[in-house]
Order: sequence, then structure tokens, then C-alpha cells
Amino acid sequence: KLQSRNLNPIFRLLEKEFSPRKKIEIIESYDISHHSGSGAVAGCVVFSGSGKEKDKYRLFNITQKNAGNDVASMAETLKRRFTNKKLDLSTPDLIIIDGGKTHLSAAVRTLKEINKEHIGVISISKGARRKSEMDTIHQKDGSSKAVSNSSMAHKFIQEIRDETHRFAISSQRNKQVNLSNSSSLDGLIGVGLKRKKLLIRYFGSIEQI
Repeated sequence: KLQSRNLNPIFRLLEKEFSPRKKIEIIESYDISHHSGSGAVAGCVVFSGSGKEKDKYRLFNITQKNAGNDVASMAETLKRRFTNKKLDLSTPDLIIIDGGKTHLSAAVRTLKEINKEHIGVISISKGARRKSEMDTIHQKDGSSKAVSNSSMAHKFIQEIRDETHRFAISSQRNKQVNLSNSSSLDGLIGVGLKRKKLLIRYFGSIEQI
């Protein structure tokens, strides 16, 4: 539905509430996903007035030193996103972070360090028992507001967050599968795919080998 909708009216509502001095034409949203610190990735999705811009979705593999630390991972992601010119992405007018005030503060601090503090940024955190009607939206000035079920702008922010989460977690799961398919045998010279299969078939497991 988001891909076929005309979102410009909702963008105007977002401007009125979260960016009164600047027009919003492009939104980027970020979410961190990992499995107990393993295979950590950051997903970035992009929306314009015409809906999802799937060709602009990006995935960032988090370095090992920040894996498992969502705040540090978010800071790393934003720094890489806005300092890597090869990404060929337009500068967004609004960034949505999946997280609370701590995540938002880290994002604001990082954007300031790389001279991108002019970009608007908000975050949205899950409420008690992870019920969507208890979500909270946090702003740069330190204020927070509960999501209103009657606000189209708030519901849209939730939809973007959910899309970002879907993209990040599905990408992380694919990465985890690839990691699980590798083993200590992969680094042995002279042991190819065929020989690895024979060894595992004969001994039963990596531990037995």
C-alpha cells in the first residue's frame, strides 16, 4: 500500500509537527539487527512522496567492535552513510531512528560531528509489552510524545519503522544463515567443498573431525 500511495499529504503533516521550517521530501529510517551480537547489520529504508524507494534501500555490516551495542552501531552507520560518497544517495530531510532517547542523542551527536546537523532526526521507541499504541516519539529538543491513534503522521512513522525493522531483520537472518554455513574447515588449504562434505559425512561433525 505504501508503495502505491500518494504520501505528499502525510509529508505535509510531518512538516507541520516535526519540521515546521523545512520541507520534507525524502525520509530515511534506520534499525539495527543482530543475534546476540553476531551478524550485526543496520538497515536503511528510504521513502519519498510517492512511497517506498526500494532501489535506495541500503544494508550496513556493523564492525565487530560495535556489534551488540545498538547505540554505537547506530553512530557507526550514520557516519558511514554520510561520509561514503559511493552510496549515491540524496541527503534526506528527515531521519527516523528505531530507538529511545539514548539512540536519538547518539544520532544527533554523530550528525553534528560530520557536519550534517541540519538534517532533521526523530526516534520512535516501543512501549510497554511492545504494544504499538504505546509507542513514543522522541525529538531533538528532548521532548517526547505518545503516539496518537488519530494522527496520520504518527501512524505513518510507525509504518516506516516497521518496514525498516522488516528489512533489517530479514537481511540479518540471511547473513546469519551464511555465517552458519561457514566453518573452521573453510580456512584449510586443499580442503574444497567436495572434500569438506566427505569429511563431515565420515566424521559426523566439525567437533568429531
